[in-house]
Amino acid sequence: MKNFLNSPAIKIFSARFKKQLKMPQVYISAVLLSVFTSVNFFIKNQFFSAGGTTDLVMYFSNIPYILVIIIPVLCYKSSFSAYDDFIPLSPFKKILVNYTGIICIYIIMLLLLIPGIIFINFFGDVDFSQVFTAFFCLIFYGSCISALCILISKIFSQSVISLIICVVILSVFSTSHLFAVYVALPEFLGVILKEISFSWHFDAASKSIIDSRDFIFFAACTFLFLYLAYLAECSKKGKRFLSKEKLTAVLAVFVFLLTVFDCTRYYTRFDLSKNKTYTPGTFSKNLINSLNEPVKITYYCSSSLNSLYPQIRDIKDFLSSYSTMGKNISFIIKNPDRDENIKNVLQNMGISPQQLRSVSRNSTEYTYVYSAIVIEYSGNTETIPFLMSAASLEYDIDGRLLHLVSGNSRSVNIITGNGMTLDYDYSYVIPWLSSQGFECNDLDVFSSDFEEKLSRCTGPLLVLGDGEIPVEKAIAVENYILQGRGNALFAVSPYNADIENSWYILKNRYTNIVEIAENWGVYFKDEIAADVSCERISMYSDDNTDSKVLNYPQWISLLPQENAKAGLTLFWASPLELSDAEPYLITSPASYSYKTDSDSPESLVQTNPFLLEEQDKSGFEYKTQIVGARIRGKREGLYTTFSRDDVDVIVIPDQYFVNTLMNSYTGSTANDFHNFLFLTNALLKLNGEEELAALQEKTSRDTSLYKIRTEEEFLRLKNITLIFLLIIIPSLIVTGGFFAFFKTKKIRQN
Repeated sequence: MKNFLNSPAIKIFSARFKKQLKMPQVYISAVLLSVFTSVNFFIKNQFFSAGGTTDLVMYFSNIPYILVIIIPVLCYKSSFSAYDDFIPLSPFKKILVNYTGIICIYIIMLLLLIPGIIFINFFGDVDFSQVFTAFFCLIFYGSCISALCILISKIFSQSVISLIICVVILSVFSTSHLFAVYVALPEFLGVILKEISFSWHFDAASKSIIDSRDFIFFAACTFLFLYLAYLAECSKKGKRFLSKEKLTAVLAVFVFLLTVFDCTRYYTRFDLSKNKTYTPGTFSKNLINSLNEPVKITYYCSSSLNSLYPQIRDIKDFLSSYSTMGKNISFIIKNPDRDENIKNVLQNMGISPQQLRSVSRNSTEYTYVYSAIVIEYSGNTETIPFLMSAASLEYDIDGRLLHLVSGNSRSVNIITGNGMTLDYDYSYVIPWLSSQGFECNDLDVFSSDFEEKLSRCTGPLLVLGDGEIPVEKAIAVENYILQGRGNALFAVSPYNADIENSWYILKNRYTNIVEIAENWGVYFKDEIAADVSCERISMYSDDNTDSKVLNYPQWISLLPQENAKAGLTLFWASPLELSDAEPYLITSPASYSYKTDSDSPESLVQTNPFLLEEQDKSGFEYKTQIVGARIRGKREGLYTTFSRDDVDVIVIPDQYFVNTLMNSYTGSTANDFHNFLFLTNALLKLNGEEELAALQEKTSRDTSLYKIRTEEEFLRLKNITLIFLLIIIPSLIVTGGFFAFFKTKKIRQN
């Protein structure tokens, strides 16, 4: 070890590294990386808004693009490079010394990303496996493009020219997979551009996946570029290559191409995500092993999608892994673009293409693409009409395969009992449930044949509000449940809100479904629940010239819990008291409630966000409250003499939790679907599909900013985060640069 440390190469590396640390471009690059990453994630992606998410995909995904500038700057020839000819090392060792110094500085710069991740974790949960895989891949990524920049600097002797060429070439290699968006390309060329795209090979690592194809690609490119840099250096020195050396160079390029393109056939993937999102689990394996007949899975994918979106590879990889879990399952990929007959077959199955826009300098063109899965079993088929991610693919496939094996349809019967409609007020419900494999039956509670239609139905019943349901219709609902035709999810409350105008809270005209729930042991308090853990909303002035973001305590943001893995938002929910029923959803311990005032001429409680914010809350009793209940076991009728031994009813004291308008207030990148995920999960449980419900929860990870409870705390931590990341860290870097510069200047003067 002592001889190694005293070797000329190590001594020269140490001296060179110290000089590199004194170069101003190192500190400029460090500031650029730190500020760019923070601004892009925290400001551009609106981390501090209601849609803030702790998912780090966007934190890491843009780093490869800023490295297009940073790495060439780090590789920029310095003044002491003029003395390279006098260094007593072979040309290849000189290149390695320079390369290793750049990589060491680059790795140190990557550490500047850690404070941002720490601050993100203060707001919500960070998946640290995502941090590990992203950092691991970024090291390989930086190594690859550093080697390419060194090669270019050896070919072009002028520093400025080599810097410009490096930026241009890296820009091309980082975005080559996107060329097909702007230019119509042959399929084979699209595949090549995808395979040589550096940022394409980083996508999997940003999602907690270690893929051997990506790391082999970066490693092979690194070795090739360093070897070519060595040849360029030797050629510049006037070396004449022998035939054997020329053959070696040709073989090196051939081996590189063989390695890069052959590693796509034989590869290994490690899914390190928190819930193993991209890996089939035990439930899938048991389901596949229970099959008595062959299952055929066909993935119809357009070549243009395959070349543009790295997520398509995730889908193919998952399906490939899924198909190896049993002998009765097969998997093939077909490209509909090559065969009109395939398109006709898909059209007959109800699968339509989606539009993809291509923009060129002179025109905008639209092409139609497919990304659909067809599952065939025992002469029957199930389809996933369009998908762009493998995040929920296991649940989607298993749910449809279970349907094929059992032969039973998964239906849900929906009643809107508050005067609202599924077409407008709950416009997301049917499309969402249909995408989850449910057949939706819209029952008009105001039609004269409502009772007759309901009597012909089976499966879970979803009741959204009951303020307009008269007693004779409520009797039909009670009979449906007690006669064992299906279980039910009641999203009801004794109150209604003027959600389109004043937000005033009033008593319902009818409360017949509420009374059924109370007869079965779930009692609605004369209160509206509130919580310190609540939604942040943007309120605008009348002329839309000013806005304010504030916490609205009556829109409760439930923390992740057993029956809501991704959390849940409730709007003006009534707290519950239970007798012979189970708590299903609970608030945080910092919850309180507003008592309703029946004498109030306008609203039973104050709902104005500005007045609630200014209100003194010291007199409230803070405690955990029940805002969801599950009724199970024997129950008797309130309006009829029927009874049933195995009633299963879930009660949510909020009729708006899947309302379109209300979800548009809180919808965001983090929480667009968490209410709908809860709806699906509850209906699966009511349909007796507990295992599938558990599988659906596997894909649900809470990425909301739930750790911060109060407005004051949120603003304080927001300011600390921005000041630290955008002012303190850059200032420390600049200070370090000035210190290194003046120290070097002082040494030279002495």
